[in-house]
Amino acid sequence: MRSRAASPRMKRPSFSVSVTTASQVHDAIDRLLPLLRADASHAPAARALAAAAASLRPPSTLLSNRILHLLSSHPATLPDALALLSSLPSPDVCSYNTLVAALARSPRGLASARALFDRMPRRDHFSWSAIVSAHARHGQPRAALALYRRMLREPGSAAADNEFTASSALVAAAAARCARAGRELHCHVVRRGIDADAVIWSALADMYAKCGRVDDARSVFDEMPVRDIVSWTAMVERYFDAGRGSEGFRLFVHMLRSGVRPNEFTYAGVLRACAEFTSEKLGRQVHGRMAKSRAGDSCFAESALVHMYSKCGDMGTAICVFEATPKPDLVSWTAVISGFAQNGQPEEALRYFDMFLRSGFRPDHVTFVGVLSACAHAGLVDKGLEVFHSVKDEYGIEHTADHYACVIDLLSRSGQFELAEQMINKMSVKPNKFLWASLLGGCRIHKNIRLARWAAEALFEIEPENPATYVTLANIYASVGLFDEVENVRQIMGSKGITKIPASSWIEAGKRVHMFLVGDKSHPQAEEIYALLKKLYVKMREEGYVADTGFVLHDVEDEQKEQDIGYHSERLAVAFGIIATPGDVPIKVFKNLRICGDCHTTIKFVSRIVQREIIVRDSNRFHHFKHGSCSCRDYW
Repeated sequence: MRSRAASPRMKRPSFSVSVTTASQVHDAIDRLLPLLRADASHAPAARALAAAAASLRPPSTLLSNRILHLLSSHPATLPDALALLSSLPSPDVCSYNTLVAALARSPRGLASARALFDRMPRRDHFSWSAIVSAHARHGQPRAALALYRRMLREPGSAAADNEFTASSALVAAAAARCARAGRELHCHVVRRGIDADAVIWSALADMYAKCGRVDDARSVFDEMPVRDIVSWTAMVERYFDAGRGSEGFRLFVHMLRSGVRPNEFTYAGVLRACAEFTSEKLGRQVHGRMAKSRAGDSCFAESALVHMYSKCGDMGTAICVFEATPKPDLVSWTAVISGFAQNGQPEEALRYFDMFLRSGFRPDHVTFVGVLSACAHAGLVDKGLEVFHSVKDEYGIEHTADHYACVIDLLSRSGQFELAEQMINKMSVKPNKFLWASLLGGCRIHKNIRLARWAAEALFEIEPENPATYVTLANIYASVGLFDEVENVRQIMGSKGITKIPASSWIEAGKRVHMFLVGDKSHPQAEEIYALLKKLYVKMREEGYVADTGFVLHDVEDEQKEQDIGYHSERLAVAFGIIATPGDVPIKVFKNLRICGDCHTTIKFVSRIVQREIIVRDSNRFHHFKHGSCSCRDYW
C-alpha cells in the first residue's frame, strides 16, 4: 500500500536565507530575484534577506542598492523598498532611480514616482529618461514634454546629450500629436550631435508620421545613415496608415529593387494594405514572391494572406491558403471565420467556428466578433444570442462594444427593437459608433422613426461631420413621407458645411483600376457601356423586372430623376466588367457606399442573363451574385 509520503504532489521550492557576508548576500539576490518577480510568495524571503543585509556593518551603498532592486521588483515588496530608501543615510542617484523606475511601472504609481523624482538631490540621464518615458507611456505626453524642457533648462545637465532621453521625448511628442514640439526636438538632437543613433532616427520618423507629416517622415527616412528591414517596413506602413497606398506600394517595390529582403512582418503589412485598398492583383504578386522566398512561412504572414483574399472576395483561395498552413493559429482561424461572415456565407463561418472549437483552441474577443457578424448577416437571432451569452458565461470574456454592436445589428435587422433598446440601456460598456450605425440601419429597413432619431443623435455626438448619418436619417424620413424633416436635415447639413460623399465604384481590369461615378460618361468605352446596359434592361423587363423608383427619392446616391436610376456607379462598373474581363472569371466591383435596393435587384437579373458570377463589395459587406441569386439572400 502506497504511503502518504509517496504522494506525487509537487511542493513549491523554498528559499532559505542564511547569509553572513556581503558576497553571500549578492549570491542570494541573484537566486531570489527571478523567483520574486514570478511569485509574490517569495516576498518573506526577500524581506528576511534585506534584514540580514542590514545587519552587516557597515552595509555598502552597492549592497543597499542591490537590495532596493530586489525589493522593488514586485509590487508586494515595493513598500519595503520605499522604507529602506528612507532609512539609508546617504542614498545615491542609483538608489533613487531604482525606486522611480519601479513606481513608474504602473499608472497608479506615477504620481509617487514624480514626487520621489522631484526630491532627488541629483539626477542623471536615467532619471530623466525614466520619468519622461513613464509620463508618455501612461497617457500624459504633454507632461512628459514639459519635463524634458525642464531638463534642458537645468545647468550642466548631462541628460541633454542622451539619445534615450531624447527618444522618450520624441515618443511623447508623437503621442501628443504635437508637430511643433517634435520639430523643436529634431533641431535639438541635430544641434547636440546625438542624431547618429538609429533609435533617434526611428523615433523622429515615427513622430512626424503620427503628427500627420508623412512627407517629413519620408525625408528623415531618406537621410538615415543605415536603413535595415525594420526601418523600411515601418516607412511603408506609415504610408499605408496615412491612406497613401500607392506611395506605400511604390516604396515597397523600391525596397525590393534595393536588394532589401522582406520579412514576414513586411509581407503582412503589405498584404493588409492590399486588403484595405482591394488590390488583389498586387496581393497575388506578393503571395508569389512569398512562396519563392519562403519568408512568408509563418502563421503571421499566412493569416495576412487569408485576410487579403477574403477582403477581395476570393474565399476559395483564402481557404486553400488556410488549409495549406501546417499549424493554423488563433489569428488564422479568426481570419477565415470573419472572411466567411463578410462574404455572405454565414453557415460556413459557423461550421469553421465549430471546427475551431473542436481543434482545442480558445476563442478571443475578436473571434466572437466574426461569429456574431455571421449570425447578423444571416438573421440567426437565436444562435446569435446564444453565442453572445456564451462569451461571458462560458469563456469568461468581458463583452466589448463590438460584441454589442453585432447583436444590435442582428436584433434591429430582424425588427426586434424592444429587445435591442433594453440591451443598449443595460450595456456594461459605452456604445460605440458601430452600434448606433447598426441601430440606424435597422431603423431604415423597418422605418422606425423614434429609434432612428435616438441613434442619429448619438452619432451626431460621436462624429458630427459624418454625412452618412444625415443622409440615412433623411432617407428614413422620406420613406414615411416626412419631407419637412428631410428638408430640415438638409438645411442642418448646409449650415454645418457637410456635403454628401459622392458614390463611386471601381473595377480592376487589365493593368488599370477603372473608376465610375453615377451617370459617368467620361470612360473611353462609355458608349459601349451604355449600349450594353440598354440591351440588358430590355431583357430584364422581358423577364419581369420593374424598377423600384422609391429609391430615386431617397437612396444612398440621391438621384433625382427616374431615368438616372439605371446609371448608378455599380451598374456602369458591372457593364464594363462584362465587356473587359474574360467570361470565365468573376466580375469584381467595389463601391464606397452601400449598394441600393434596385441595383441589388438589377445585378441579380444581370448575373442570370449573362451567366457570370458578379461580386460587389459595398461599404458593409460582399454580395456574391450568381444565377439570379445573391449570397445575402436579400437580407442585408
